[in-house]
Amino acid sequence: MKELPEVKKKANVYLRFSSIGIQMGGIIAFFTWLGTYLDKKQVNETPIWTIVLSLFGVAGSLYLVIREVRKIDN
Repeated sequence: MKELPEVKKKANVYLRFSSIGIQMGGIIAFFTWLGTYLDKKQVNETPIWTIVLSLFGVAGSLYLVIREVRKIDN
């Protein structure tokens, strides 16, 4: 029995959105880890690199999400 094209399309969209969440987590975790590494390397009292790079990771992952949603919308 063949699947309806509509059902296949919905499944692809769900798979894309689930992978976006994993990508967001990975990007944010990487930049946060990099920030903690740099703070330990420079022996900073205030974790400035962790703060800056984790926010950069959040902004970058949101950019990827918005770009992917616009691509799905078209």
